[in-house]
Amino acid sequence: MKGFSRILYPIALTDISPVIAPYVVTVARQFDAELHLLHVLRRFDWFVNTYIPESPEPDFKRIASDFETQIMDKAKQKLDRFIKNHLKDVRITKAEVVTGTAYEKIIEYAESEKIDLIIMGTGTTLQKMMFGAVADRVSRLSRVPVMLIKGGSDK
Repeated sequence: MKGFSRILYPIALTDISPVIAPYVVTVARQFDAELHLLHVLRRFDWFVNTYIPESPEPDFKRIASDFETQIMDKAKQKLDRFIKNHLKDVRITKAEVVTGTAYEKIIEYAESEKIDLIIMGTGTTLQKMMFGAVADRVSRLSRVPVMLIKGGSDK
């Protein structure tokens, strides 16, 4: 069996994340792999450009940009806390927070960092309906193996 030396965990930083983390840790330890973490935020300018008309006052575009910066900072802090609480004793090579379309950023990251395994949660049926099936798209479009962990209860 082929080993895995670079594992990507696209981390949602939601209730599903602590459920998926033990699987990620087990596989990373099993293969003595380096672990990459990627959290993707939706770009706020997409919402602003789509739904907010051009108007001089108030400057919604600036407000959205400032808010996006604050959200990015909070996401980085939350990721750091998650690492300390759930990903001990694994070799984390990179932990990044980026903005964009989740499945696209995950695929791009996997290709650019020469990832050889992606481990991610599938979420609940409700999450899939509301946010789209990111795991489904990644598993179909990825050039590397994708391990999907059922992470939520539909109850």
